[in-house]
Amino acid sequence: MDYKEEFTQLIEENRLDDARILLEKHKLYASEEPFYYGNMGWILNHMERYQEAEVFLRKGLVYFPEDGWIYSQLGFSLDRQRNIRDGLDALLKALELGFDEPWLHGEIGWCYKELGNLKDAITYFENGLLDDERNVWLLSQAAEAYYGLGDKETAEEYYVRSYRILPDEDARFDLARFYKACGEYDKEIQILQEIQHEHYRDWREFELGFAYFQKDEPQEALLHLLKALELGRDDTSERTLLGDVYRSLQRIRESDEQYNTALEYFEKALQKETDTYWIYQEMIWIAHKQQDWTKKLQYLERASEEKKDDLWLMFHYARCYSDLHDHVKAIAACEFCLQHGEEGREMQDLYAWNLGRSSQGEKAIAVLKKRIERFGGEAWNFSELGWNYTQLEDYKEAIRCFKKAYDLEPKNPLNCSMLGWCNLRLNQLDAALSFLLEARQLGRDDGWLHSAFGELYTEKQKYAQALEHYQKALKQGYNENWIKKEITQLEGLLEERNEKV
Repeated sequence: MDYKEEFTQLIEENRLDDARILLEKHKLYASEEPFYYGNMGWILNHMERYQEAEVFLRKGLVYFPEDGWIYSQLGFSLDRQRNIRDGLDALLKALELGFDEPWLHGEIGWCYKELGNLKDAITYFENGLLDDERNVWLLSQAAEAYYGLGDKETAEEYYVRSYRILPDEDARFDLARFYKACGEYDKEIQILQEIQHEHYRDWREFELGFAYFQKDEPQEALLHLLKALELGRDDTSERTLLGDVYRSLQRIRESDEQYNTALEYFEKALQKETDTYWIYQEMIWIAHKQQDWTKKLQYLERASEEKKDDLWLMFHYARCYSDLHDHVKAIAACEFCLQHGEEGREMQDLYAWNLGRSSQGEKAIAVLKKRIERFGGEAWNFSELGWNYTQLEDYKEAIRCFKKAYDLEPKNPLNCSMLGWCNLRLNQLDAALSFLLEARQLGRDDGWLHSAFGELYTEKQKYAQALEHYQKALKQGYNENWIKKEITQLEGLLEERNEKV
């Protein structure tokens, strides 16, 4: 049998190492034709020995500089070593020399995709599919590129085509990941439930838990996550998601147990990893979800030792100081972020809120107006504007702002309350009463509201009703000294009235 025929037979039997040894025995003919170098490179590429493949293929090109197949294999070995640009050049050279096969177009498309050039990637994937329309790898790669360009409809079409041609676990993974990325959790769940391979059971249960949690079905999510834990999935993502689920179920103690376990795992990772920034980011987020601001600040300080003045960290410093009511430090962190390009709506809101709480009402108003002009106004922004105007005792302007907030969120009792209180300040008693009663109908029933009713009924000289509301305010923990003084005065006025009667 000719050695080439024997080589072909070994390849068909997937005996790659035996085929490699056979080629070595016939190295004598290496310089006569490209068979030796091209096939040696092909075998080593398939054995994932890419550096060795590159050596053989470059030697082959010395003898056969116009061989497109050798260029195609060299391009493959280079891009698999993450030398994408040189790999792409070699692949395009192979095409230029007349080597034109579907897989080559796919490999060129893959290089373009890795380089972020999705339009050219799709062009080459589609070229490959013209001659090999049932190639599931080409279909899945094209789908990923279409999704990257925002064409979800075509991406889904290609993923589904790939799945129908070869409904194996890889196709299911691709489709499940796609539906997860699109937020189509019902479809994701349907695909995940088809994955039955024993090796992937813990992964499947975790993903099902995530999907049900996103669907706001925490109880179902919990069942799957506990099953994943039972099957051996015990990592930071599992523990963190369990913490999220328990918290949504108001099972705070169990939530903190899971979060703290995740934090312990992250602490161990800090001892092993050289790149620790992302680990600190995860730990900071967990502490934020626990609403443990002191712990969060400690993680921020540890992370800052490695990455001082990092914008993401400074953003969280601002939030953390704000939650700790250290408004001066919060303002300083906000100003750092703003000076370094972080000018989003959340930063503007955070900055304005802390300015207002540090008696800088005029500056807070200016920030809020700029924010509304740039991003549009939400109910909170107008409500916060109104609050700042109350601090400046500009009640007419405050009413105008609270009315805008009220129009956007008519069911929010805070806006009605403040409209009532501001009208009370202007002695517009009927309007004040109307808004305060509406706030109570919307569910507000606290000491502050009763104190406002107390003021209102005092102005209307309905002393008994005023006294009743002030007493309720004290019972509900609104222990302001001025209320106690008002109660004393009202009791005196009622006593005088009774004596006259």
